[in-house]
Amino acid sequence: MNEDRSTRRLSVRHVRAFVAVAQHRSLTRAAEALFVTQSALSLTIQHLEQDLGVSLFNRTTRRLDLTEAGEEFLPSAKRLLHEFDSTIGDMRALGKCERGRVGVAAVPSVMALLLPEAVATYIDAFPGIDVYLREDNSESVQQRIINGDVDFGICSPWEADPELVFEPLLEDSFGVVFAPHHALAESTGEISWDEIGEYRIIGFSPDLGMQHQLSNTPGLSEEVRQPRYRVSNTATIETLLMRGLGVSVMSALAAQRTPLNRLNLRLLSQPVLTRSVGVVRREGKAFSPAATAMLAHIRKAVPQLARFPGVRVLAQ
Repeated sequence: MNEDRSTRRLSVRHVRAFVAVAQHRSLTRAAEALFVTQSALSLTIQHLEQDLGVSLFNRTTRRLDLTEAGEEFLPSAKRLLHEFDSTIGDMRALGKCERGRVGVAAVPSVMALLLPEAVATYIDAFPGIDVYLREDNSESVQQRIINGDVDFGICSPWEADPELVFEPLLEDSFGVVFAPHHALAESTGEISWDEIGEYRIIGFSPDLGMQHQLSNTPGLSEEVRQPRYRVSNTATIETLLMRGLGVSVMSALAAQRTPLNRLNLRLLSQPVLTRSVGVVRREGKAFSPAATAMLAHIRKAVPQLARFPGVRVLAQ
């Protein structure tokens, strides 16, 4: 029982006191270096010796010399302090965002139009942080969060998952996109869903979030919900539309990224259909300081997206 009590009394403070006295060979100078009183330091050394059951110093009137036990203990004590101080320093560096890693997965429109600005300011503020960005569709973004590949994601909800929490950042209206020389370019302003019924629809592949939402929205035409022509690559869609082969339905934000921004956009109404875009994170998972700082930079950059027609930034 006595041994258990003594073990509980020992701390890094005792080891630090021993090393200081061993280095200075003087209680007075060691106490000054540790910013404690000489009497408090002397008592700390006495407790350490009592708990260890050995004398660590030969005491004379002029100086303190290490005993054989003290000589044996000193290298281990120094190593212990070094490891302790190094570990504490590493943790403090994490807390100050002086080092660390943050991973973010996002859908293509967010990766192209939101993250560059946010990440640029983040890197300037925290040059010691490793940054990993992954572009993916909404389904894969959610899976990467669950798998722990990234700290959080920015996308539209795919399917409800009890492991995930969704925090909306903006609402993004759907519109029809077409070539500048298309008949729809003769007018501007909103257009109804019925008015695009006569045109060939070039849709997205079903694994992309926008098409997933369209396919699961009742009331839309079969051509919009289940298009005969499905493409996963936006450059290919832009090429097909520029050749006048049809029109495409997509979110207003997606229509602003290269090369789709070379096309015309008219927002769809009757009804107005929007997608929600936000932060997805793992339920109950605490963010690291690096991830917390990254999310703050992203939130700060979100309002700039309000410059695009059809994009409504939500209050943060």
